[in-house]
Amino acid sequence: MPGKIVKRPWRRWVNRRIPRADDYRPGRRNIFVLPTREGLMFTGVLVISLLTGINYQNSLIYLFTFILGALFYGTIFQTYRNLEGLHLSLVRAGESQAGERLPMAIRIRDEEHRPRAALRMRIDDGEPVTVSLEAGEGQVVPLPVPTRRRGPLKLPSIRLETDFPFGLIRAWTWFRPASRGLVTPRPVTPPPFEASPDAEGDEGEVTLNAEPGGSDIRLRPYRLGDALRRISWKRFARSGHLVVMDWDTPPADPRWLDWEQFPGADTELRLSYLAWHVGRLSEQEQPFGLRLPDQTIEPDTGDQHERACLNRLGAFGFGEMPT
Repeated sequence: MPGKIVKRPWRRWVNRRIPRADDYRPGRRNIFVLPTREGLMFTGVLVISLLTGINYQNSLIYLFTFILGALFYGTIFQTYRNLEGLHLSLVRAGESQAGERLPMAIRIRDEEHRPRAALRMRIDDGEPVTVSLEAGEGQVVPLPVPTRRRGPLKLPSIRLETDFPFGLIRAWTWFRPASRGLVTPRPVTPPPFEASPDAEGDEGEVTLNAEPGGSDIRLRPYRLGDALRRISWKRFARSGHLVVMDWDTPPADPRWLDWEQFPGADTELRLSYLAWHVGRLSEQEQPFGLRLPDQTIEPDTGDQHERACLNRLGAFGFGEMPT
């Protein structure tokens, strides 16, 4: 309890000093430096050596103490400079299903053209990721974020620290991204239901195991938005060109997934049911549309359409979707 009482004012002070931003450069105002446990022990040895030298008036002990003291003093600046001049930026906030890890990615780059060693990045009490950079080099570091519930997710603060070169001094700072990730509903298998009629008034059940019919398959160049599962990977391995397999069958009638198809279910359960159907219809490459109380997405197919529908389900009830 006392630790929490001290920690809360400290974090509020840090949050005021380091506002949220997707680009961040550590400097004199936001890098914190303290000795490590080993550094405190080293300081104790210096004090004992100094007292011994004073007591015995021994020049060699004085020399030993002053050399180690100068080394310790120089380590403070070396450790601090290992963080100064870095540039951190958010590459992507990421998307994931509820309960899975959101794939956040951070780019860290040296802007002062000097190598950096033993940099550690971590979220809260998670496992640290160690990064070393050559002069002027940049690197993308994945930092998965645990998720529990659907909706826009405020990204956690990322602690960047180092105790290079001797482990006697620790310098650290925080990177606090401003963008938000998005957590989509976890799919739940719904009870059987009748699909909503399409624009011409036709009705019919959603076919859960449909496969593209016909025996004639043609190949065409890949276009943005085509489903990745339809790419001919064998031909790509041989020729290096992306081609997509098309079946010479008339396009299936579009299906509608409607908010009103699950009477009696609460909001979160309806969203999970709809997410399940979005995934199944996308696997079947069946054109489908989505009707929600606040938005209608017209029928389409492909990975981008599936992603748009899942994102809309994830952001439902929270206003505008995060960018």
